Amino acid sequence: MESAIQTYLAPFQRATLEDAARVSFLHRYDTKFVLPTDGVPIFLNAIKDTYSLLEIEGITAQTYNTFYFDTPDLLCFNLHHNKRARRFKFRTRKYMSNGKIYNEIKQKLNTGKTIKFRQRRDAMNTEPPILPALDDLSVFDESFATLLGANGYGNVGKLVPTLHVSFNRLTFLNKIFAERMTLDLGLGYGFGGTELKLHGTAIVELKRERGPQQTVAQGYFRSIHKCPSGFSKYTIGISLTHGEAKKNRFLPKIRHLAFERSAA
Repeated sequence: MESAIQTYLAPFQRATLEDAARVSFLHRYDTKFVLPTDGVPIFLNAIKDTYSLLEIEGITAQTYNTFYFDTPDLLCFNLHHNKRARRFKFRTRKYMSNGKIYNEIKQKLNTGKTIKFRQRRDAMNTEPPILPALDDLSVFDESFATLLGANGYGNVGKLVPTLHVSFNRLTFLNKIFAERMTLDLGLGYGFGGTELKLHGTAIVELKRERGPQQTVAQGYFRSIHKCPSGFSKYTIGISLTHGEAKKNRFLPKIRHLAFERSAA
């Protein structure tokens, strides 16, 4: 986490995991904004009195490690590229701060609402049903297949790992309105022996149970005349790492990204 950003986190009241659980919102509406990282301190200063900052065991910036799965012909990616309002993604995510691992289905409805289905897969899981722990996040196994089948995705076809994504996340809770907000930094991608790191890019996501409503964060973006962005970590990552992927729709966003490519 950049030191300039860390300095601007000091004024925020701290929130706990118990606080965050009250606004977990597995069924929600999402609104995303893309900021240059040098604009993050100004944004944080504007919202510091209205939002609290999640802190877990003294740590505010949580690292996420994720593998996405798709069909060999990139069905999930292509549904998004082709502007299908109803689409879905499959992933296994590890929360590095506490070691929790989840298989997840992220489903976007044509109403704009996002629904998540998940199953816990780490060795520390003591909540039934207890499933075999995953040591390798890139493995798609029978338990994940069962999760898909139970939620209407049993016929989606063969799934293979298509992208590794890592990033650091700050999570903020609105003190007044039922809203959770995340700020993602240090986004990195990996696939097929190639790794990429985005520079100068921050992603802000507002998450609510109800549709868009004016909050302080939303008001800030209006004040700087910034509209919501459809930035998807998965589709941008696939576009950057899969040469065969059809990516015309995402090229305008990619042209504005600064990234460094290296061998894994």
